[in-house]
Amino acid sequence: MKNQLIWIIPIFLIFSACGGKSNTNTNEPPVCYESEDSLYSYKNLTIFLIRGENTLSREYLTLEEAMGQKKITLHETGNVGELSVDNTSSDYVFIMAGDIVKGGRQDRTISENIVLNPGDKEVVLKSFCVEQSRWSGRGVESEVVFSSSEKTLNNKALKVAARTEKNQGKVWQEVSNYQAKASEKVKAEVKSNTSPTSLQLTLENDKIKNSISEYVDDLQPAFDDKNDVLGFAFFINGKISTVEIFGNAALFKKLQKKLLEAAASEAFEQYDENLKFETPTLNMFKDFVEEAEKGAETTRKTSAHMIEHTKKTDNSILIRSINTDAGEAALHISIYSTDGLSVDETDGYDYGGIQLQRNIWRGL
Repeated sequence: MKNQLIWIIPIFLIFSACGGKSNTNTNEPPVCYESEDSLYSYKNLTIFLIRGENTLSREYLTLEEAMGQKKITLHETGNVGELSVDNTSSDYVFIMAGDIVKGGRQDRTISENIVLNPGDKEVVLKSFCVEQSRWSGRGVESEVVFSSSEKTLNNKALKVAARTEKNQGKVWQEVSNYQAKASEKVKAEVKSNTSPTSLQLTLENDKIKNSISEYVDDLQPAFDDKNDVLGFAFFINGKISTVEIFGNAALFKKLQKKLLEAAASEAFEQYDENLKFETPTLNMFKDFVEEAEKGAETTRKTSAHMIEHTKKTDNSILIRSINTDAGEAALHISIYSTDGLSVDETDGYDYGGIQLQRNIWRGL
């Protein structure tokens, strides 16, 4: 199925083109209506590109880049819920919530957006395991440091479990749910014999990669040759799932394929060739964003250089991250639809209790 191109009027979440400034209390950008943009669909996945002017000028390395260039070292601490990172470079490094890091004693996902300033040492990263039972090195991998970060959490249920519910048991449950659904879709086992509970190794499965690449190969041209894309929203089976917006187009460009792969993974998991649904519209997107901004807001400092604003409604969770020493504008905004999710509203980290941690340490 080829991309269906429909000309629409987009929402731009930008400052200068509106002639407005951010609200310094909430850092809420104004909503503007600009010129024509496009909608692209493949099978049950539809994306809207969000385009506009940069609101942040700082240059960032991504976690994947920094690890690949050996400019940071990500350490195992022996604590399931915390890792430690050293930035040995002169670069600013953006670590995105949902990034999966491979290796150590268990594969982890980072649960909060973090920015490392040049030379930062022993910065604590809140994390959750996306693998169970293993508590030692895997094969030739180091159990002391992590080797790479090429994947991110691949559906909204996992993202909400890690970022909002902050519940280790729920994260494991959602990993298992994804593996079961993915196995059903490809009609084959997608768990790795090396570590059956590892989400990372499941996402490396050839059948999974081939299924996801169908979506990515078809939709990637929508992003190519565009230097003003700040993010995108995506719909699955005609319903909005997630909106991702960044304050800098260059940063989004580095993360774009990883985020598109995650969207494709979520769509693949829910694909049903017999399911009929209406084509998403701009008004559906606009209404969702505007309603999400009406939620009650909580604010907390997540690191030395980051503040996180969260708004919740009956239908959405909006998380706005501000890199405080780079400006007032949001560095990253995520909005998740909670349609179809059962969200635990309990605040604070839940690693499943002391007994669960002991079981992890024993490798049970």
